[in-house]
Amino acid sequence: MDNSPWGYYASYMIGAEWIDEKEALVVTTKRGIEKIDFLTMFMTCFTSDLSVEAFSDIYNIDSEAPTIYAPSLKGVLSPLVVMHFLGVVSRIRSLKKGYVHYSKNLKKVKGHIKVMTNERKNIAVKRFDRVFCDYDEYTADIPENRLIKKALLFSKRILKPIIDNHQSGTKAKIMLSKALAMFENVSECVQIREVRQIKGHKLFSEYNEAVRLAKLILQRYDYSISKTSMEEENVLPFTLDMSLLYEHYVYGLLHEAYGNRISYQYKGETGYPDFLYCSNGFRAILDTKYIPKYEASSLDNNVIRQLSGYSRDLPILKKLGYKNIDEESPVPNVPCIIIYPKDGDGIKNPFEKRELKDLCKTPLRKLLKFYKICIPLPIMDTII
Repeated sequence: MDNSPWGYYASYMIGAEWIDEKEALVVTTKRGIEKIDFLTMFMTCFTSDLSVEAFSDIYNIDSEAPTIYAPSLKGVLSPLVVMHFLGVVSRIRSLKKGYVHYSKNLKKVKGHIKVMTNERKNIAVKRFDRVFCDYDEYTADIPENRLIKKALLFSKRILKPIIDNHQSGTKAKIMLSKALAMFENVSECVQIREVRQIKGHKLFSEYNEAVRLAKLILQRYDYSISKTSMEEENVLPFTLDMSLLYEHYVYGLLHEAYGNRISYQYKGETGYPDFLYCSNGFRAILDTKYIPKYEASSLDNNVIRQLSGYSRDLPILKKLGYKNIDEESPVPNVPCIIIYPKDGDGIKNPFEKRELKDLCKTPLRKLLKFYKICIPLPIMDTII
């Protein structure tokens, strides 16, 4: 980095990566990885209307590299992938179907008879009530669905301690039960060679992501469901963008409280503000900053300039409801709100049953219409 000493800079990333063939770098959050309730953050992200691809940007996993010994991260990666998987599966509205080839001994002819096999299995042993047939059947019991079903059963084992002990365990159990009910008539039998052959299709984005995550879950435990109950202190190399996770977490809370009054990452001339809030009585520009120091310090000048630019951006102002505004119009005083984190305070959703304007009572000193709102990170009472 320019004008900085040589080294590895993690910024707001946590995770584990190989530096070379022998040494690995493990980075945990400054707050202590054992305290942040990642499961609640992941689940809250899926209460919003973001696409399944958007959540994939939060983290990256190198599934081909060797695992890294990182006990401090063992409670992050598995819940992250599993909750992402459940969130994607929950958005599948109907099961994909296809033709599956079967070769079976039946009581009546279906498809066509395999003469030589039927002679050996039935005629030779005087089993005349059976006939061996080859046939194709249009069914939901296709390899993609069997793969997802098997990964759901793995997920059930992985999430068992969370369901039994975590405050959000009931919600996770409901999501899992609904997903398994959808795949009730699908077999869980899938061969490893079949897994490798399963390809995505551009018309089924949810399926593509579900299949990708299912493969990752099965590969993580070597296709052996008994390994999911073991204490896993080795993790696949991965990085998790805490800044982007916090942004998605806040959006989940905002969407839960305000619904379609919130717009996410609307494109303006000067950039993409995280959120726009528009109602009949209040309009605002909101931006998340994963900077805990804002609890006791003033905003950085660059942050002030960034939001000031958004508040003069014509496409953004028109999205906020200023329909007749142009380059010659007076500049409206749009409230600019910075959202920042701190340690949890037990409040589930600070926006719930509260109007946003009621949270903006005191503007920042010497700044017009600038406000700070603290949205705490959820903290676990006990370690699972």
